[in-house]
Amino acid sequence: MDGRGRAWTAPTEAVRCGVLIGTTNVLPPKGINTTWYLDLNHFARQTSWAHGFMHAYALWAGLTVLVVLTAFVIVTARLRPDGPRALAIPLLTAASALVALGVNQLLSHGFGELRPYVVHPSALVLVGRANDFSFPSDHAIVAGALACGLLLYDRRYGIPAAVLALTVAFARLYVGSHYIGDVVAGLAAGAVIAAVFIFGLRSLVAAGADRLARTPLRPLLQARATTDS
Repeated sequence: MDGRGRAWTAPTEAVRCGVLIGTTNVLPPKGINTTWYLDLNHFARQTSWAHGFMHAYALWAGLTVLVVLTAFVIVTARLRPDGPRALAIPLLTAASALVALGVNQLLSHGFGELRPYVVHPSALVLVGRANDFSFPSDHAIVAGALACGLLLYDRRYGIPAAVLALTVAFARLYVGSHYIGDVVAGLAAGAVIAAVFIFGLRSLVAAGADRLARTPLRPLLQARATTDS
């Protein structure tokens, strides 16, 4: 059933027509994925009081808070004495999240794992039933990239971001959209992409920001001028 209590059946006709050729029901570890999914689905049924919040958090609110936190870090980095160079990691964090989302489209089509509610058509699903693949999770890979980048920038922002990313992952499980393997892989892949971006491009971006700071574009990179002592 979906979030409104309506019955839903697996798209068997689509499978017969070849729309889902090259797919797999569930990736390894199959036992853990299936057990966790069904157990959390049962838990969701018993906690109907949380459905509204978890629906919003899993669908848009969780990532929105992470994006707002990242934007706040970018703005406050401009206030630092080393503003132009300090912007390198926050900007690369934002860029890595976008790249991670694009990479995930390739990964998900490559692995071709069906959504768990296709395999378990009677499952409770609190969000719309997407017609895309399940592994890795889009939400988790973006959350993992943002959390990793903010951790590498400043733990004061990174630790709350990591907590937010983990709760986004849990929310995606709770609403019935993913297996646990999907969100764990998404978080890990996002973190790796962010780390590669930051360690690989930080010096280049910082040097470029320094050069731009000597041009009329300086106000975009630093909110206030520094004075020599």
